[in-house]
Formats: sequence, C-alpha cells, structure tokens
Amino acid sequence: MKFTGTNIEKEAEQVIRTILEKIPDLKDLRVKQQARLKDMLADLQITFRKQDAKQTLLVEVKFSGQPRFAQNAVNRLLALKSQSPDAYGVFIAPYISGTTAEICKNNGFGYADLAGNCWLNFDSVFIERKGNPNRFSEKRELKSLFKPKAERILRVLLCEPRRLWLTEELAKTANVSLGQVSNVRKLLLEREWVADKKRGIELTQPSQLLEAWTGNYQPGRNIRSDFYLMGSAGEIELLITNICKQTQTRYAFTGFPGAARYAPFTTYRTVTVYMDPPPSKERDVLPFKPVTSGANIRILSPYDEGIFYGTQYIQGGMVASPVQCYLDLKDEKARGEEAAEALLDKEIKPSWQ
Repeated sequence: MKFTGTNIEKEAEQVIRTILEKIPDLKDLRVKQQARLKDMLADLQITFRKQDAKQTLLVEVKFSGQPRFAQNAVNRLLALKSQSPDAYGVFIAPYISGTTAEICKNNGFGYADLAGNCWLNFDSVFIERKGNPNRFSEKRELKSLFKPKAERILRVLLCEPRRLWLTEELAKTANVSLGQVSNVRKLLLEREWVADKKRGIELTQPSQLLEAWTGNYQPGRNIRSDFYLMGSAGEIELLITNICKQTQTRYAFTGFPGAARYAPFTTYRTVTVYMDPPPSKERDVLPFKPVTSGANIRILSPYDEGIFYGTQYIQGGMVASPVQCYLDLKDEKARGEEAAEALLDKEIKPSWQ
C-alpha cells in the first residue's frame, strides 16, 4: 500500500492492532479514532482486557518521526495522561530513529513505526520488535527537498498556497532552474503534497509539507552574531531599520519580533534579524557591543537568499514571511513553540483556506 498522509491514522491503527493481538489472553480489543478526553483529543484510544484487568493506550500519530516531532508528541501524551493517569502513551510515526526511540523511553512511553518495529512496556506487557524492513526510513531523495535551492521552491508554494504554478513561473519566482523545479515537483507529487492540474501544480497538503520541512530545517546554517545594546526591543528595531536604510542593507526581522507583527503572542527582549551582507562586513556602522552571553540582538547572515522571499513592510520595518518566522520560532526556547503555534493558527493556516 502506498503511504500518504491522508491515511496515516488508519495505518497506525492497523499496525498497533497487529502488535497487540499477539498478546496472550487479550480480550475485547477496541480502537477509537479522535477519542475525546475532557477537553483534549487522542488520535487513537485503545482499550482491551488482559487477565480481567482493563488496559488503555493513548496513541499520538505524526507524519514525521523526527526527534522534534517526537518531543512534541511526548508533550501531547503527557497532557493526555493528565486526563487519564492510568493510560499508557504510545507514539507512532512512519519511521522511528534511535534518537526518537530514546526520547519516548526516557519519558515512559512506547513507540511503533509503520513497519511494525516497536517497543511497548506497561504493566505485565513487554513487546520489542526490531529489524522489520522500513520503506519509510529517511532517504537521500527526501533530504534533497530541504537543500537551499529546493527550499526556495517550498517557500514560494507555502507563501502563496492557493496559486496554481506552471513550471516556468515557479522557476522564475523562486530563482531556480527548470530542472530544480522538476525534481522538487516529482518528490512532492510522490508524497501527494501537490496535485497536477491543467493550469499548473497546486499545493494540496500545506500542513504536511510544513511539518516535514520543520522537522528537517537547519537554522544552524545561518551565520549568527550576538550583540548587546541598552534599550527596549522597539528602540533597537527602529535603530536597525534606520541603519539598514542608510546603508541600503537588505534585512528582515524574524522569530519573536517578526511573529509579533503578524500574530502578537508574548513580549520579548531579544531582537532577531536577518541582515545581508554578512554582519562582519557591517560592524563598523553597527553601534552594538559583541557579546558571548546576555545578547539582546541576534544578527543572522542568511545561508541562502531565499530567506528573504515574501518579506513585508509591517509596523515600520521589514519582516520575514510568516512561514520563515514560523521555522525560526520552532528553534527558539522560552515559549518559541507556543508562539509558533499561535502564528500558525492566526496567520498561516487561514492562508490555506
């Protein structure tokens, strides 16, 4: 069966059923999708009896088994367990890496992949299966989707999600070759994230594409320089804006200051900004003190010009696209995850409608 994001919960249900049905003396196995636990929903709720004792499993299913998504799933399972303390949590994804497996174990949860490899340890049940060939493991061709020039195409698709794109138009807009568009288009079609229409390709699964990209995004490719300056975030942003105007330097606020202009969520003290050319060549005009700790200014020299696609002038400054701000927030500590989800709900998801 061909894997698609639209049937992953059904596949996860089949996998966990197959695993559990081999438990001796198991009775009354029942699976419920999107089960409500007070004010939360579990992707799957599984109940059964073993030796007359009732067991409940709560399952979180993700399109990606990358460690970042595993940690999100663990957080979700912890929240679900607060509603059902006696239940056992399980994370299911197409492929589970060694790092992801450890994240689950360290938090007291089990895991399974869509090939049937698993580790479950609750009450008197212990099941561990290894070595089943997994056709969903990370492949080089998938990783090629998240190289700089391929990412330019992803940005264009996600920033203008309702537009139909001809190959030539997409190549010109993303500033890549026709061959690059063709390769990315093939990979996206295989995963059913886009559809071929008469008037061009259409992004049909923006959520799945963004989720996969987030799991593979590498913010460390940017060159980061940390600085400190007395003043509020607003004062610093105004100063940066004026300096960039005077020096004709391309820039865009991202992370918390970027997201605050789209979907205000929380206060912040650190100003994060992309600046081109590299900060090292502009330090003579920057009245900031380089620091190794306690920075309240982070200047990023972008790893690729695609970073600046979709920038907008908002509230007195240039701001990276909502998609770029979302990617950068996902790497932020101190409520970065929450701010990213607020940006997703208030700004990005509505553009998909």
